[in-house]
Amino acid sequence: MSLKKKMVDVMMPQEFGVISGLFHVAIFTLQEAIVELVGREGFRDYIFPAIQEGIANVEKLGLKPIRGENVEEVLSEFINLLKKAMLVSSAQFERKDEDTYVFKLDGCFMAKSAHIIAATKGICPMGMVAASIIQKYSGREVTVDWSKLTKRGSETEIKLL
Repeated sequence: MSLKKKMVDVMMPQEFGVISGLFHVAIFTLQEAIVELVGREGFRDYIFPAIQEGIANVEKLGLKPIRGENVEEVLSEFINLLKKAMLVSSAQFERKDEDTYVFKLDGCFMAKSAHIIAATKGICPMGMVAASIIQKYSGREVTVDWSKLTKRGSETEIKLL
């Protein structure tokens, strides 16, 4: 772990963990409601397009846009942003097979407290962003099951339809 990351861990108040946990509770609860009300299609039809629109707004903050020529380039930009923000110590994106991607976060700044408070059922918010990027840049719709949530991060499987 880098010195900078250790300093942030020490300086961040414990209450931040509670807030990030409650943030995850809200997101995971909304995710369950979406699945119950409209099915998993609600993510690809409503949520992922809205996230895609939001991604364009990072430029309004004066940051480098998250863009690329293909899925791999855009996800690489997104991973660089996560690392630069010190949200994660590592992240990887891999293609499992022709129609399946896996997005993994390790050393996530919020995971320990958030996943304890929010329990372990939901899609990692950063996994949702990755899924929306894959949907947009692959030109195909995607489906996402619940992420594997741990005290250190998450693993989200994203399938092309």
